[in-house]
Order: sequence, then C-alpha cells, then structure tokens
Amino acid sequence: MKRVILTPVRMGNARFTVYRPGCIRMEYALQGRFSPYAPLIAGRRLPRPTTAVVERTTDRLVLATDRFTLEYRNDEREFSTDNLRIVHRNAFGERTVWTPGKPDTGNLGTVTRSLDNWRQQPDPCPVQGILSTEGGHLLENPGGVYWNRRYRWPENLARRVKFDGFFFAYGANYVSALKDLVYVLGRIPLVPLWALGFWYSRWYPYTSGKFLRLVERYRREGIPIDVLMIDTDWRGGWAGYDWSRKYFANPRRTLEALHRLGVRVGLNDHPGYDGYEPLPETDSHREAVTRRLGHLPHEGKLVCDWSRPDAVSTWEDVLLGPFHDQGVDFWWIDGWTKSQFGGNDAQLWLNQRYFELREKRTGKRGIILSRWGGPGSHRYPVQFSGDTYSTWETLRKQVDFTADSCGLGAIYWSHDIGGFHDRRIGEEIFVRWVQFGAFSPIFRTHSAFGIREPWKFSRRALRVFRHYTRLRYALLPYLYSLTWMAHRQGLPLVRPMYLEFEGEGPRIYRARGQYMLGPFLMVVPAVGPAPKNGGCEYVRRAYFPCGRWYELEGERMVSGRAFRTVRLPLDRIGLYVKSGAIVPCAPVGTNAEFDSSVIELNCYPGPETSDFGLYEDDGESREYLKGIYIQTPLRMVAREERITVRIGPPRGKWKLPVDRLWKVRIRLGRDQNVDAAEYRSGRGRWRSTAWVVTGESLASEVRGGGRFAMVSVPGSAGGVSVRVYLGRL
Repeated sequence: MKRVILTPVRMGNARFTVYRPGCIRMEYALQGRFSPYAPLIAGRRLPRPTTAVVERTTDRLVLATDRFTLEYRNDEREFSTDNLRIVHRNAFGERTVWTPGKPDTGNLGTVTRSLDNWRQQPDPCPVQGILSTEGGHLLENPGGVYWNRRYRWPENLARRVKFDGFFFAYGANYVSALKDLVYVLGRIPLVPLWALGFWYSRWYPYTSGKFLRLVERYRREGIPIDVLMIDTDWRGGWAGYDWSRKYFANPRRTLEALHRLGVRVGLNDHPGYDGYEPLPETDSHREAVTRRLGHLPHEGKLVCDWSRPDAVSTWEDVLLGPFHDQGVDFWWIDGWTKSQFGGNDAQLWLNQRYFELREKRTGKRGIILSRWGGPGSHRYPVQFSGDTYSTWETLRKQVDFTADSCGLGAIYWSHDIGGFHDRRIGEEIFVRWVQFGAFSPIFRTHSAFGIREPWKFSRRALRVFRHYTRLRYALLPYLYSLTWMAHRQGLPLVRPMYLEFEGEGPRIYRARGQYMLGPFLMVVPAVGPAPKNGGCEYVRRAYFPCGRWYELEGERMVSGRAFRTVRLPLDRIGLYVKSGAIVPCAPVGTNAEFDSSVIELNCYPGPETSDFGLYEDDGESREYLKGIYIQTPLRMVAREERITVRIGPPRGKWKLPVDRLWKVRIRLGRDQNVDAAEYRSGRGRWRSTAWVVTGESLASEVRGGGRFAMVSVPGSAGGVSVRVYLGRL
C-alpha cells in the first residue's frame, strides 16, 4: 500500500532520504551502521528531510516524488544495476533510467581543482557537475568523510559506509537543480563587495613603497582598484611566517596606508601541508609552535598535519591569526595537498579552515583565494585556477570552464588575467584577456615577474583597460545583486547559455564561447587573434536566443533565435542586453565603495513585463545572515507608446541614504522620441517632470550605445514610479 511518509526510509543496510522533490540521498553501510552526521562535502549539517510516497514489501521498496521514482530490491548486497534504479525525465522530456555505474553521457561540464600548466591535455582530477541533458546526476561523497558534531572534527567512515551519494533529478529545469544543490550542500556565501572590484597581483619582490606607488598610479590613470595580492616574497622566500624586513620594514604601517587608500590586502601562503616545507629553523615562531605542541606534528618535521586538531589550532593561533590582527584581510592558499582524510580532497578542509579563520579573527565575511577542493568547495570562495600559460587556448578554455563550473556551485573563479608563466605577452592577447576578465566573477591580473600593467603595452591597451574596468565598477549594483541571487538560489554570475535558455532546444547547447552575466547581459568575447590579412577585427559566430538584443556599445538591435556573425575590433568585446532588462548602476569612484545616494536604472524595453531585485547591505559584515539588508523590487512594463518603470518600496532592515536620487534611463528606438514624462511617489498622483535625451548610459561610462530618455526623481519610502510617453521622430 502506498503511503506518504517522512523520510529517511531504511531497508536492510540501505537508507534513503529525500531532501527536496528533486534530491534523494542513498546510503549503504555494513550492518546498517550509518553516520548520524553530515558528509564533509555538505558542511556541518544537512537540511531537514521531507516526505515521499512509499510502497514497500519484505524485500522491495518503491519511493516516489513528482520528479523521480526509486525502485530498490534488498538482496543484502551493495547497490548495483541489479537492485537499484531511478526513473526520471531527461532534458527533452523523455523517460530515462539511472542505475549505479551508468555513465553520464549528457554531462554539461566538469570542474577541476585548477588549470595549472594546462596545455590542452585532459583536466586533472575532473569532477562532473550535476547539470546534464540526462536530466539527473549522481553526486557521490568521496572518501566517506563526515563532520562529527560531538568531537567537532572530521572522521573517516569509509570502512563501514560503502556508498553515499545524492541523486538530483530535474529534467530540463537546470535552475531548480542548482537550487537543490545549495539547499542540500550549503549556501554560497556572499563575498564582500570589494571582491567584485579589480585585483592586482604579481609574483615579484615589491617593497612596501613600490606597492603604494603602484596603487597611486592606477588611481592617476583613472582605474579603480580594490585588492592587492602580495605573493610569496612578503616573507623573503618560500616558507615561514616572518615578514621580510628587506621589503617591509614596518608591515603594520604599510597595511594601514593601503587601507587608507581603500585597498584590501591578501597574502600568499604555502602552508607546508605536503611535508616539503618545514617551518624554517630561522623562523621566530618555531619555538612557540614546538612548545605548544610538545612534539613535531608531521612525519618528524615542523609541518602542519591538517588532520590533527592540536596542530591546526596551533597553526591558526600562533602563525596565521596574528596576521589578521596586523591588518591582513585574507589569505591566498597556494600549493598542492596530500589527502589526509581518505579519498576526500584535503584542499576542501584546508579552505574551510582559512575561510573560517578570517570570520573568527575579523568578525567579517569569510573569503580566501585557493584552488578548488572538490564538491562542497562552493562554500569557501574564491576559487583560484592556478598557474596558466599565456595562450589563446587557455583563454578559450577559461570562458566555458567558468560558466560550466556552476554545475557544482564553483561560481567565483579567479583566473590569472594575461596568464602566469609568460613574462612578455602581446598587446592583442592582453587586451582580449582583460575584456574577458572585466566580465568575469573575479577580475585579477597576475604573472610571474611579467608585465600586466596596461600602460606598459600601449595607449590603446591603457584606454581599453580603463574603459572596461570602469564599466565593471559602474555595474557593481547589478553584480552585487547577482551575488545575492547566488547566495539564495545557487545561480551563478557567469551563466552558460543553456542555464538561461533551456527552452531553446538542442541548438542552445552549441552556443559555446559566450555566456550570460546574470539574466540580462550576454557576453561574446574574442578568444583568438584577428586574421593577419583581415585587419584588426576578430570575427566569430554567436547565438542570440529568442527575443530582441540591444547592442550595449552600439545602436544595433539583433533579432534572436539564430546564430549571427559578430565583428569585434580590438577595443570591443561583444556585449548585448536582453530586451526587458533593468540594469542598476552607480557612479564610478576609486574603489568598490560607490556612492549609493545615486542609483541609475538602465532600462531596455521588451514586449513583456520584467522584474529585477536590487540588493544592498553594508558590503562586508555578516549581518546579512541576520536579515540586515535591503531589497528593492524593480519592474518595467512596456507598451507601444508608454513605458512605466516601478521602483518598489525598499524591504528590509538596512538603512538607505535619506536623499537618494534615482536616474531612470530608457533606451529608445531609432525612430522614437519622447512626448512627455511623469512620476509619482508611492500611490500619490502623477506629476509631470522633465526629461533629457542622451547618448550616454551605464553611469555615463558608455557613450554611443543608442539614445536614452533620462528622468531623475527623488526616492521615497513608499516607492516611486516613472512613466515615459513615446512618439515618432
């Protein structure tokens, strides 16, 4: 008899737990000795289970939701094709069956720990994401490592837990799959607002004075900057935790000076967890570490054994934590690791410790820069793709790799813009890489003693670098709102085309080398050199999904549901705005702390009503976890001769500027003009207001991107609406 019951359901040595209609956990443990705790890939706890329709006999179990039907026969053996299967729908609506060991032939992208030294060889340590045209995917818990809440430390139960995995069933609803992923394995945290700004990094023995002058040079060139990454030479070598007095005579004063300039600082660390970097005998902390531990912690060497609580707490308290007290903002964990928890990647555990250390020592949001540590690493951004070569192949790889990684929540990839290994690179590849970086999750230049400063290439390179960096900063209100969507729903900033437009059918899976930045901006980068005999334009094909697409930096409008030719001169990346878009912007300053008293809405009318949520908070604290933030609903309704933009009442607890000014820009068609404009506060009466027609958009960082009607209105606690009446030229 079928019954609706609360899971988990046990049968013999098997246990099945439904967390969402599209997610079931399947476990098999010897003698039924399951772990009562969450697997390490899910953090410290799992969500509450939910119900399913269950039918069972002595040795058979059928468990169903509206997404799948699981059938299990208890033959007292581990899971196999003979005793376990899940029936569900694929991305094309067809019935399909999953069984243990069945390959996922429709998988839409793997994630790997890094792209170090990648030269078109297979990715090292690839892990398939959960998105697949098969409409479902099994994500296993590798290594059998669990978080023991009693001892507050991981434990390995691989000897008794023989199978533990989460099956996600979603059909063509990829958005639902990502929501389920972060619901079960933990939310993606909000990164600080400054993390969305420009990061400068270079392996080079800079002095403190050179760093300060470098920041000032970027500012003089009109280029905002937010983060300075200091590579390993801060300690004068490869290991140890003493500042090099040769380069930093007074580290605290240097950090204070950089903070006064509005720049955050990250330090490179090679923690020695591979055993190849013992704490040097000359290090001033050596005696304190030895005295606290009372023994050499790892293989007879003064190296941290990250599986031992006493060693980890010593490393954090004596070596790492005091740097936060001095003013270091976060750590860049650089290096490889041996697994010390069975089959789990110890990088996941290491990333967790460094991430939470910043939270504990600063009281602010956690953030690190580190190689990906396998499933679960989405909880500890930012992901570092490693030491890459400066080749067109690497750039092409990074475009799709960044988008496809959303299948495991790895959405904050930071690439070495310009590549790491090659010191001198050409202007063309540098400019193209910068254009991609400016519309990536994290924008960070880096190299090994190389040249990546734009003024060292050409005036043109400097002009392009300045323009797209400033355009990124203008988009910060939009980008920061996307980080909130990532936190709440698992939706990435950089989205593969099939995630936004799965309803387009098979052709959408051929739209490669392009992506959506949030729901409204389509990015078509140049990923190769211009032909030698064809001028300086890069010519490529790009797919435009259904609807109308406005050229962001031009006057063209492109009709969708077709592949079209895109021509990109060196100073342009392909940027297209989806009709119906509402893109919030702010004036550009010297760093990410923009003037929130002026918010600009760039509106691109479409045939349907469209919505967007503007998210705001203090930008760095963890108060958002307590509900201290503001969301402002935005809506545009376009009729043939009238466009209405509604700015709803702010919702939440955070304080907004009292005298906020809203600038509403509405893109006009080539033959359109404005006959009248009006506004109202809350539900008050409509009032006539002034307007101007301008060729500027996105906080005036784009000129020549079509004509806009601009109306400026004061904010109101009850919301404000703007209405523009259109006529013909």
